[in-house]
Amino acid sequence: MDGSASGAQTPTQADAQAGDDDPHLARARYYSPSNIFQVKRAPIPRRNFNEECERARADDTPTGWITLDIAEEIGVETPATTPLMLARYAKVAPGETLDGLFEASGEIYYVISGCGTATKAGETLTFAESDVFTLPGGGATTLRAGDGGAVLFQVTNEPELAFHGLPAPEPSKSPTVAARYPRESWMAELTSARDINSQDEGRSGQALHLTSERNGKTDSLHPTIKVAINSLDPGSRQRPHRHNSVAMTLPLQSRRVHSVIEGERLDWHPFAMMITPPAELHEHCNEGDDLMLSLVIQDGGLYFRCRTIGFSFD
Repeated sequence: MDGSASGAQTPTQADAQAGDDDPHLARARYYSPSNIFQVKRAPIPRRNFNEECERARADDTPTGWITLDIAEEIGVETPATTPLMLARYAKVAPGETLDGLFEASGEIYYVISGCGTATKAGETLTFAESDVFTLPGGGATTLRAGDGGAVLFQVTNEPELAFHGLPAPEPSKSPTVAARYPRESWMAELTSARDINSQDEGRSGQALHLTSERNGKTDSLHPTIKVAINSLDPGSRQRPHRHNSVAMTLPLQSRRVHSVIEGERLDWHPFAMMITPPAELHEHCNEGDDLMLSLVIQDGGLYFRCRTIGFSFD
């Protein structure tokens, strides 16, 4: 049942539709599906964005944003990659700048190649290849590339704010801050975490979660969005598991790596973001000789807050 009105109208509905002068009555609507838990929504697909990645990394691609927008497919009214997150590639030609104005409360970046600067709210942050960095939400963002140009991957929570009809906050009130996580630092921290957690048989993986001084008491960069560097030893498989948060995975070191999601194999391609739908059983498999590394971005902060992450190994 889709909740469409049927049968006799109530007096309030009839009065409103007859042109009642009370605007508060006229605005009222009623909805009564027989079982709200059976109302269907468009599913979030298993997806690799190979074509968009190749376009972002091509030498002849001009400066601009390449938005990974599948809003129509997933039934969202504004641009979205998942119901709460929107991903993009940013291509900045050598010596050029790329501006953006995002209705988001935080911006998350990974530097695929090149170097340059990011400027927001009077702060200028320097970035280099393999860095992760964050910027506050609200206000204009300017990316400037060095002499070799730059390609970046970006995630924001624009669909979340659009869903609530909220504007972006002032940068000073954003839950994220301008912070930089260079590869040498996150790799050293990941190595330490792997050593500590290697003997825990109940571990779901060997990952490093990124946070900041503003959110230092949590394991999340943003109230809704969790960001982690995940790893997997050569010749090993991550134990099959599921969780209610959707995952966007950016392969960083991915030679001979693939995922199996509800029995379907998805091969990894360097820096081609892929979606793992919520609640679907999945595992990652590293058949190569090198350590697998990936950047994993999830809306898990919301589910942890609500105590509904739904993690299980079955």
